[in-house]
Amino acid sequence: MPVIHPILVGIGQITYRPEEHPDYLHPLQLGKIAAESAAEDCRCPAVLGHADTVTVINMFSHGYRDPAGIFCEMLGIQPRVREYTAMGGNTPQWLVNRTADRIARGEISVAVLVGAEAMNGAPAETRDNWLQDLASAGGPEMVGDTRWGSTPHEMLHHARYPLEIYPLYENALRVPRGMSIEENRAFLARYCAGFSKIASENPRAWFRKARSIAEIGTVTDRNRMVNFPYTKYMNPIMNVNQAAAAVMMGTDTAGKLGIPREKWVYLHGGADGTDKWFLSERGDFTSSPVVREVSSACLSMAGREIGDMDLFDLYSCFPSATLLQAREMGLDLERLPPLTLTGGLPYFGGPGNSYTLHAIVEAAERLRKDPSTFAFISALGWFFTKYSAGIYSGQEPGRTWDRKGQGALQKKLDAQQAPPLNMAPKGTAAVEAYTVMHDRKGEPDYAIIVARLENGERCWAMTEKDPDLFAAMEKEEFVGKKGRVSPGGDDPNIIKF
Repeated sequence: MPVIHPILVGIGQITYRPEEHPDYLHPLQLGKIAAESAAEDCRCPAVLGHADTVTVINMFSHGYRDPAGIFCEMLGIQPRVREYTAMGGNTPQWLVNRTADRIARGEISVAVLVGAEAMNGAPAETRDNWLQDLASAGGPEMVGDTRWGSTPHEMLHHARYPLEIYPLYENALRVPRGMSIEENRAFLARYCAGFSKIASENPRAWFRKARSIAEIGTVTDRNRMVNFPYTKYMNPIMNVNQAAAAVMMGTDTAGKLGIPREKWVYLHGGADGTDKWFLSERGDFTSSPVVREVSSACLSMAGREIGDMDLFDLYSCFPSATLLQAREMGLDLERLPPLTLTGGLPYFGGPGNSYTLHAIVEAAERLRKDPSTFAFISALGWFFTKYSAGIYSGQEPGRTWDRKGQGALQKKLDAQQAPPLNMAPKGTAAVEAYTVMHDRKGEPDYAIIVARLENGERCWAMTEKDPDLFAAMEKEEFVGKKGRVSPGGDDPNIIKF
């Protein structure tokens, strides 16, 4: 009896720029184009009608009450399962892994995965009309982990959004790497320029201009400092109109539908995990156990090592996200291979939760051209919180798809230890991680501090609004610097240096 492998057979994506099109399309319209392209790609135009599962990735740009139901109506199909996911950049790879599990178990036959955003160019009244016209009764049930990423205490100290959190990691990582602030900023500019060049060669990238090292690293009116040490050009771009889709099935179904073998892209490995959910519970800001364990499990399942990978797309919302992943995988940060296939979220575009579906599409295109190669794709949700990885190739795996070790992996992550959190700290504390956030004019606005008290307890704090202090924090190394912290009650804790 032949072994059944889960495979990708159809892929499609679209980047829809207002300057190139006179009309606006809402995200599900973009998703429909991508899904129809995926059906055409696999040379089986009727494949969407065979789908028994359709999953729509969570969207930021529109709040449809029944996204998957509306999408299926637009396609004129009636799958048995219609799903909408929770938020998280990890979602596309998590979804591929989950779908592969279900195909391998015989629970589903043909799955359509789609992600789309339409954030650029549409006036508010147009969005209101979309919602009024398309929203139907009821609300979508979500698959995936729906927990919010921060605690109320963390949010009190402005640890709320990715643009406030990832620079904490960046500034903390600088120290074990033995870098000065200026050396680190020069490194970041070089790193980002490499991503920008890849995007410039990608016709689907939102920004197709290669930005120079100086252009990315130099603070100007157009490239203001946003979240130290990141300039605007180092931040992801979410104001995009992009969609991607993939059709998945088993090799048995693909054979029955007559889908050519040169279209088949195999999954060789897949793993998912969640770290200690909240930042306050993490062991430190210079490592990521979830990246280390999930990437290792993914490689082990595929029977491969990191050096066997020919292509990478490591989730790239901010430089620290990609660089810490590479570090945990054992890659040399001074001699990195290209870590993006698309150009990354700051240059290709960051369509909400669905970016990695574009990376998977890019990988599939390349693997079809050279089936002997392997691609490692990762996806990251919240703040090194939810993490998924997948290994793809054009060659058939030598083993069946089996992820029975997932439970043990998660138990290992759940068993991690972290320093106690003191929510009303008082006394001397040394900075563990920090960032300075700037307003839309580029002026320093507030600083976020994670510190350790002398007894080893962790605390969150902010500083008073002091432009001179903010300037010093961007020139002098404040990781390890000691100050006096006092409890804020209903307000943030305050640290003085």
